[in-house]
Amino acid sequence: MEVTSALNFCVTYRLDEYLAIVRSHALGIATPKDASALQGLTTRLLVAVVGSVMFLVKSHRIGTCHFKIDQAGINRRSKQGETSVPWSDVITVYRYPSGYLIEIGRGGMPIPFRVLSEDQRELLSSMIAQYVHVPAAT
Repeated sequence: MEVTSALNFCVTYRLDEYLAIVRSHALGIATPKDASALQGLTTRLLVAVVGSVMFLVKSHRIGTCHFKIDQAGINRRSKQGETSVPWSDVITVYRYPSGYLIEIGRGGMPIPFRVLSEDQRELLSSMIAQYVHVPAAT
């Protein structure tokens, strides 16, 4: 069944959720499964320090984001202007305990679950399943 509804919401990011998504991503992508406890701790500390600085810079530069997600793709409006990303340009979508990270080339768009109702979560999940080709793990 084709998803034809649009999803509209706003996000003013918070440091704790931003760090949670970055930490989940770093631990899942950059830290091998057989990494030592020290490597995992180093990754967590690096994320806390570098991620906090990145968050301060990004949140000042971007501000509140207004999203519209529909069958055409993802549209985000912020202090920096408007960004439109067709679904064909979405590389993959990572689902973490605190939200999604939508990978789009050089960067990503975090979508914290706290800003979505249960119905919106289901709609976004359906859109991701319909429009994003996630390559099989090798």
